Amino acid sequence: MAQLDICLEACGPLLLGEGHAPGNFQTSRRYVPGSVWRGALARSCLEALGQMPHSGQPVAGAPDGDFSLLFLGRDAGRFGCLYPARALPEGAVGQEALPLPLTARTCKYKGGFAPEKHGMYDGLLNRLREAAAGEVPYVRELPQCPRCAGHNPRLDRARGFILRHGALASAYATVQIETRSLVRVGLNRHTETAQDRFLYTLDVLASGTGAAGHGEPLCFLGTWRGTEAQAGALRSLLAEYLWPADGEGYLLPVGTARARGLGRARLLLREHQPGVPLEERLEAFQPRGDDGRPSDPAHVYAALTLRAPALLLDECGLPGSLGADTLRAYNPTAPQGLEVLAAYSVVERETWSGWSSAWGLPKPLRAALAAGGVVALRAPSSRRDGLAAYLAELEADGLGENRGEGWGEVLACDPFHTAFDEGRVLGERS
Repeated sequence: MAQLDICLEACGPLLLGEGHAPGNFQTSRRYVPGSVWRGALARSCLEALGQMPHSGQPVAGAPDGDFSLLFLGRDAGRFGCLYPARALPEGAVGQEALPLPLTARTCKYKGGFAPEKHGMYDGLLNRLREAAAGEVPYVRELPQCPRCAGHNPRLDRARGFILRHGALASAYATVQIETRSLVRVGLNRHTETAQDRFLYTLDVLASGTGAAGHGEPLCFLGTWRGTEAQAGALRSLLAEYLWPADGEGYLLPVGTARARGLGRARLLLREHQPGVPLEERLEAFQPRGDDGRPSDPAHVYAALTLRAPALLLDECGLPGSLGADTLRAYNPTAPQGLEVLAAYSVVERETWSGWSSAWGLPKPLRAALAAGGVVALRAPSSRRDGLAAYLAELEADGLGENRGEGWGEVLACDPFHTAFDEGRVLGERS
C-alpha cells in the first residue's frame, strides 16, 4: 500500500461549492473534499484527451490504462479530504491538518490553545474511564474553564480546523479561514450583455502571498492512498496532462466559477511522513487508576476519530446505526467480542450534497457522519492483537462507502485526545 502527502496551494480565491446554490448567494466549503480534487484531476485528463464534452452530456467512454487504474472500479485510488493551513507549501512540510474532534472543548471567552489562550480540553479518555468503571457518561467532565479567575465560564464545544506539527504530535495551532464576498453582474445568455437587476454574490476563500499587505497564504493538506501501481499512474497522469508549476508541482484548477478567474491552485506530492506508532497510541488509551494499574483488565479500549465524513449503510441501503455489526459488515476482520460504546461516543450527522459535472446535476442528498466524530470501542483483552490489526486495517482502507472520494478516513487512538486529556487537568488541580 502506497501513501502520499498532498499539498494543494491556493494561488487565488477559491469557491468550493456545496451543490446547487439557492438564490443569488453561493458559499464555499472551508476545505477541499476528496471528490473535488479527484474530479478536477479527472476533468483535466479528459479535457486533454478531448473526452470531456459540455456539462450534462455523457462522456464517450473513459480511457484505459493509467486513467482506468487510478479512477475506476471498487479498488480505485483514494483521494483524501484536504484541510486548510495558513502557510506556504514549503513551510507545511511535516505538518498535518485535521478537523477538531467533537470531544474537544475550550473556554467560552478566550478559547484556543495555550499559552496565548486558555487551552484546549478533550473528554474522550474521561469517557473511557467511565466505561471501564461502569459509570454513566459525563460524571467526570471538566465543569468549567480552569484558567478563568472569578466568573469561571463554561467550556464550549471547539469547532474548526487545527494544524499538528511534527511526528511527535506535540505542537498544535488553530487555523483561521478568511473569506471575501465578490459581487458580480449576471449576463443575458441571448445578448451576452449585463442583465438588468441581476446581481449575485460569491463568498470565496481568500488567499495571499504572505508578503506584507498581501494576506496570509492558504494551502490544504491531506493524503492519497492506493497501490504502488496506482501511485505510478497518478504521477504519470500529472506529468502528461497537467501544466508544471514554477519550481515544483502542477497547476490544477479546482472548484467552481473557474471562468470568472477563480480556482487557480498548485498541486504537490510528497512522500508520507509517518506519525506515532499505533501500538504506542493504543497503550496510551487504556484507562488506569491513580496507582497506574488498568481499571478494567478484562478489556482493551480504543477509539476511531473520523478524519472525513463517513457513510455507513445497512442491508437496505439506508443509513445504518453505528454498531459492531455495521462495522463488521464493512470489515469482517473485526475481532470477536468487539463492542461499540455508543453511550460514550460522540458523533453527529450532516447532510451532504455536491455538483456532478458529468451529470450536469446536483448530487443526491446523503446523511453522513460528520468529520471529527469519535467512536469508542472495547474488546476482550485476549483479542488485543486482533484489535490492533483491525485498527491498522481501518486506517489503511477506510470505513464505509465512497472511500475513493476520501470518505471514511479514520485515525485510531488520535494523540490529540491524550495531549489534551481533561482527566489530567483534573488530576493536576486536585
